[in-house]
Amino acid sequence: MLTDENGKDMPALDVFTAAISYMKDHLMRTMGHRMHGIAETDIRWVLTVPAIWDDAAKQFMREAAEKVLCVYT
Repeated sequence: MLTDENGKDMPALDVFTAAISYMKDHLMRTMGHRMHGIAETDIRWVLTVPAIWDDAAKQFMREAAEKVLCVYT
């Protein structure tokens, strides 16, 4: 759980998911203005994390990204 400056709690996963979603949506809007006909499936999404993060932190970020992005393996 994360607490904002007003004392309201929110799950950390929801906060990270919202941040990733905002960045994805911003990129898609910007690309849409510059290139017509581009789709999310045309993009290979890569989210990097610091190498010093432990496995739990990496998994947490993976789960947040998977809630937002179409993940192809």
